[in-house]
Amino acid sequence: MMRALAVASLLLAFSPVLGAQNTSSASFSISGTVVSASTGSPLDRAEVTLSTAVPNGSQVAEGITGENGSFRFDHLEAGNYRLEGSRRGYIAAGYQEHDGFYTGVVAGPGLNTSSLRLALEPTGVIGGTVADESGEPVAGAQVRLFLQDQRNGEERTVGTQTEMTDDSGAYEFLRVRAGTFYVSVSATPWFAFHPGPKTDPSGNLLPVDQQPRSPLDVAYPTTFYENGADSDSATPITVKAGDRVEVDFSLHAVPAIHIQVHLPPPVEGRGMPMPQLAQQAFGADEYSNATQFTAGTPSGGMVADFSGIAPGHYVLRQFGVQGESTGTATVDLTANQTVDLASTASGVDISGKIAEASGNVLAPQTRVSLESVESSEARYSVVAAGDGIFHFHSVAAGSYDVHVSSLDGATVVLQMLASGAEAQGNRITVAGQPVLLAATLARGATTVTGYARQNNKRTGGVMILLVPRNPALHDLYRRDQTNTDGSFRLDRVVPGDYTLVAIDNGWTLEWARPEVMAPYLARGVSVRVAGQRTLELPAPVEVHPR
Repeated sequence: MMRALAVASLLLAFSPVLGAQNTSSASFSISGTVVSASTGSPLDRAEVTLSTAVPNGSQVAEGITGENGSFRFDHLEAGNYRLEGSRRGYIAAGYQEHDGFYTGVVAGPGLNTSSLRLALEPTGVIGGTVADESGEPVAGAQVRLFLQDQRNGEERTVGTQTEMTDDSGAYEFLRVRAGTFYVSVSATPWFAFHPGPKTDPSGNLLPVDQQPRSPLDVAYPTTFYENGADSDSATPITVKAGDRVEVDFSLHAVPAIHIQVHLPPPVEGRGMPMPQLAQQAFGADEYSNATQFTAGTPSGGMVADFSGIAPGHYVLRQFGVQGESTGTATVDLTANQTVDLASTASGVDISGKIAEASGNVLAPQTRVSLESVESSEARYSVVAAGDGIFHFHSVAAGSYDVHVSSLDGATVVLQMLASGAEAQGNRITVAGQPVLLAATLARGATTVTGYARQNNKRTGGVMILLVPRNPALHDLYRRDQTNTDGSFRLDRVVPGDYTLVAIDNGWTLEWARPEVMAPYLARGVSVRVAGQRTLELPAPVEVHPR
């Protein structure tokens, strides 16, 4: 039922058994036990809240469980409620929460809302130390945590947390859920000395081979556990609920690289776009902390001087004054060198036009985004007012999902054509030539409601998935989780033909992949949305086992 909201603020404990609102006309109750998801043991001193199950719903009651982990809310009006729990050492969660969805508890005549089991997952911890080749602690190292995630229906690895080591070289990632993770560390040796760049009497940078050197000009390469030089060689770390996993690093300093990047003269009135140096981790940019100095050249261009860089594979990106990418080059740094960004820049330009299928004017502040399929990293382009034109510069080869967003949040890509790239639904695969896109947009305003049934009983906690006729149009998918009475609600559905499926324990399915969903869709329910405000399905939807 809708997306779970975090428990807000500290709760006030007023009784071992939970209190409730004092409404004489209310006659329903919700009760149960808060337990550990890993052991099933009751949890005392757990904070529990009950709120109305609508966006920004109001809180109805709150309290703290007693020794047997029990809770009870009395004198409730009939309706749908959001039940949430939290406790120190556990991850706060809604009732039967999955992927940010939860099961709404529906109270009313003939509905059983007693003996509910609100399970909280014990908090996991990933921690360890970072040391140098002598075993001395490395303070101030940046440690990144990456999660293998599939909330968008396809498995991706995304960054989740960043911590810095303390003076003892120790770090900790707290409140870690069960899952598969990767860890990386980057740092600068405390003793490193990177000589400043030298210029000639006219203020121009001397060539890189004439720059001063130092035996202390060293750097630590970014390291992925366990001793991987890049994310492709990273070792997965499996964390179970409540686990504490030790992940230690030993860093080894290597001679640093010094590069100079020649930039074209600035465009009049737009300023000088400055380059940044990054390494990629699971398809996303991780920007370097290399020392940068910029100076002019006799030709009117600019030279960006980077020092203190560990050898490796890097991406140079040049950004405009409004943050847009204007140039990208990939470089393998094994020795000091000079890079001419204009001649080595890779990537292609992507431009296009979007329009509402209805012919209506585009909403204010409409934006087009390219989201990397591999990493979920996104780039944005604000659509030109009135004409729907957008531009992206220096886009690297790869696959991207094209999304459109606006202030009302209801706009999606309904159809897309591409020249210079392979297009499937709202996904494009970019190769080596410029791309021209044309996309038709639609707005979703229909609410689809219904019930799920298993063994002739309405069933809660089931994943509901509405799949468009063209499954490649990812923005048209809608998901929900059934409430305790089996009901579900799908909002902002775009007109069109769909298949609706109910899957028991389907939360780990890669549901955005047609080959995964094919056997479920064959047994699904056909749904046609014609733009009506609400659509109530006439018969219960049968639940399919995973």
